Amino acid sequence: MQDPASMQEKLTVAEKRRLWIFAGAGFFISPGAWLLQVMISETLAAQSCDTTVPLRSPGVPHMQAWLYGVSASALLVSIACATVATHGFMLLQRKHQRIRKSTSKKRSNEKPPREQEEVSRKRFIALCSALIGCLFVLALVFTILAEVFLASCSQWH
Repeated sequence: MQDPASMQEKLTVAEKRRLWIFAGAGFFISPGAWLLQVMISETLAAQSCDTTVPLRSPGVPHMQAWLYGVSASALLVSIACATVATHGFMLLQRKHQRIRKSTSKKRSNEKPPREQEEVSRKRFIALCSALIGCLFVLALVFTILAEVFLASCSQWH
């Protein structure tokens, strides 16, 4: 029979659902924001620039504003997703520490409780999600820097 301390450390269904949403934000939404930003920016730049002769200015008025707007919104979404994914990791990290503290009185050669194994697996997934979310924030920053330092309708060579 389980003691009340281990029952308290067990993840509830609502916590599991919330943690999967947090992980999904880091795994899918943050990279998706980067992908959409690249696709929309490249499409806008390709449609507004003549491919045969470099133009002094784009064919679409206020194209730079559109590019910066798309980039800023993608960056905000990606930062929010990375923050949420990191929050999920921190929640699991604290729960993992509480479980280890409550089971530290047991002998070290005993198998860890099932709750600790479950939290450890989910903590690894949350860490991967947070790292991926932060990586794509960095990717968006570098993509925005390319927009800042390169002219919209200039040739790349």
